[in-house]
Amino acid sequence: MSKKNHDEPKEEVSEHLSEWQKRNKEYLEKKAQEEASKQKELEEEEVKEAEAEDSIEGGEIAEETEEDDSTYEEEETEYLEDESSESELETELSEKERKKLEKLQKKAEKEAAKVHISRIHIYRALPVLLGSGLIFLLSIYFLTPLATMKTIKFSGNQMVSQEELLKSSKIDEKDYTLTTFINGGNHIRNMKASSPWINNLEMAYQFPITFQVKVKEYGVLAYLHEGGQYYPILTNGEIISDPTAADSLPETHISIEFSDKKLIKEFALQIEKVPASVKKNIKTVQLTPSKVTPDLVTLTMHDGNKVLVPISHIAKKLPYYKGIQSQLEEGVPSVVDMEAGIFSYVEGAQNESSSSDEEKQKAEEESTGQPTEQAAEQVTESQEQESAEPQNSTENPGNTENR
Repeated sequence: MSKKNHDEPKEEVSEHLSEWQKRNKEYLEKKAQEEASKQKELEEEEVKEAEAEDSIEGGEIAEETEEDDSTYEEEETEYLEDESSESELETELSEKERKKLEKLQKKAEKEAAKVHISRIHIYRALPVLLGSGLIFLLSIYFLTPLATMKTIKFSGNQMVSQEELLKSSKIDEKDYTLTTFINGGNHIRNMKASSPWINNLEMAYQFPITFQVKVKEYGVLAYLHEGGQYYPILTNGEIISDPTAADSLPETHISIEFSDKKLIKEFALQIEKVPASVKKNIKTVQLTPSKVTPDLVTLTMHDGNKVLVPISHIAKKLPYYKGIQSQLEEGVPSVVDMEAGIFSYVEGAQNESSSSDEEKQKAEEESTGQPTEQAAEQVTESQEQESAEPQNSTENPGNTENR
């Protein structure tokens, strides 16, 4: 009965045992069975020995066997008690392991929750960390000599020196590279205002410390001839105050013989629209205003001809000179009048005809005392005929007004 009672809790405990504990239990059971079989074999041997001994000794053997039985039973009870204590220990160990596993799972969950929260905080603090790091790096940069190191290179400047441009830019050696880049627009305006030669400026930054300044200058259109000096007139009409030496003048240049700055500026704007082939042929420009045209100028050409044209009509009418030039007599100086329409005549012919007409008119006035209508008509007719003669002699198809 005691063995059955002991076997029942073993089955219940075995359900909660681990693999290692089950194997240990099986090993102990096998060991116990082996010991029991050995004990039985010893008992059988003792029984055989007892049968062989005399009756006197048989009583002593019986007593010994009883003692052995009692000791066997005691050993068996002790083994069962040890086995039950081991099972109890195993159950206690399994419960402890289960509790440890639960604690480990809870700890892992807590750690995972902590890591998730810490990442959120890092993401929230990231802009602050980046901003503070950038400020720290900038502060170190501004404290080093690298912050004020810069190289400024100029290209395209011929009439204005690099020293003048650098001085007028107001860029100081102590200025930071960053502030020079930020104030680039102001530096360009300062350089542009320093000289009338400068047409346009561009300043580009090249990492780490180089500034490339591209300069575009105005070209020289003509020279103002005043007081024996020649002053350059730029393509925008500005007059340079520094004169150019006569021996430094180009072989073919336009010499302006009047000093009205407003008319010079208008002339520069108009002449820029004229073809280069016509422009190169101009030698001098003289202001010869009439009662009707105050801005009338006389252009003396390198081929010996003269052109009368208003400054305000230069861009419109002067390009026609190229076609008229081929129809004029070579070696005979001619005048191309573009004041009202476009026609040409031999130089001096119109002055002679006008003077002869005036003399005839005066003679008629003296004889009659007043100019008659017939005389007036004759004067007008003679003027028309004389003006027509040079036109026919030049065979200029442009003798009538070109529209």
